Amino acid sequence: MSSLLSVYLLLLAVAIGSAKADDNPCQDVRLAGFVCLNCTTLGYCIREASGNWNTISMLGCQSEHNFFCSDEGTFGCTWQSQCRVPKRGPFHCQQEGLFPDPYDCRRYHECSDSGVDTPHLCSNEAGYSTLGESCVLPRESEQCTEEQFTCTRSGQVGGWAADNRYFYVCIGDTDDTASSLYPLMMKCRDGYLFNGYSCAPASGFKNMGSEVEEPSKCVDKTRYECPFPNSEIQYCKCVEGEQQVIICPSGFHFDTRIMTCVSERIYQCKDFEVLACPNSTDKNEYCVCIEQELRVFDCPKGHYFNADISVCQEE
Repeated sequence: MSSLLSVYLLLLAVAIGSAKADDNPCQDVRLAGFVCLNCTTLGYCIREASGNWNTISMLGCQSEHNFFCSDEGTFGCTWQSQCRVPKRGPFHCQQEGLFPDPYDCRRYHECSDSGVDTPHLCSNEAGYSTLGESCVLPRESEQCTEEQFTCTRSGQVGGWAADNRYFYVCIGDTDDTASSLYPLMMKCRDGYLFNGYSCAPASGFKNMGSEVEEPSKCVDKTRYECPFPNSEIQYCKCVEGEQQVIICPSGFHFDTRIMTCVSERIYQCKDFEVLACPNSTDKNEYCVCIEQELRVFDCPKGHYFNADISVCQEE
């Protein structure tokens, strides 16, 4: 964007009595141009020379008369039966590939093998389809009008309803309240589908939906408390049809509130920093820093944690 346009936008924001938005949703959007900051405010995203994104408030809408912000085709305030501005939140690449944006069906993310996220926005006012890897979803479809994930606790795992090759893990922002949780998007390796607990061979599915053949043994699940003593430092999970006892890394304990191993001491790390777990010998494990404590997570089946670039990679 030219410096002249940047100056014009800044002057326009002052002229209508607006200032920089109190929060900075453009850090999540990361695409230059007009964007609805909320139901009543049209803004503009500008990338500064430092690489940071700046959010400029541009125009206010009279929601009491059903005029809501629009950034689809027409930019500004339009009459709508209800607000269509999606909830926004952060997106962090966990694996290489294309991933749907969990908040806005028009957006999708291209993640490199080094964890760099290149966000994209459908330009034809349609939603992004993971099945077709193109912008063909009608804006009236459920994927575009209904929230596609549920996060009620940190460490919660869920499947992506529209495409069961994808799943997500919920983590917290500053605490474990529902309002601070957001999903980390992931994808099963080729030939595998998410069965509600983990990635399983597609041959075990009746169809490409979420229905799974009833197994004769247990199916890989998220971690759960062992039904015997010493659960402070160990947990149980079903691995390849068999229950296994897993011991937390040295210096960690199993927290039944969030069903994962948590560090016993405080670490000098940044919130949501992803790093190798200290004392862990499991190449599939990685840690996420949350409020200066480390929480243990597993890479998807068939992946290992590459500590050099802090992402899960296919074996």
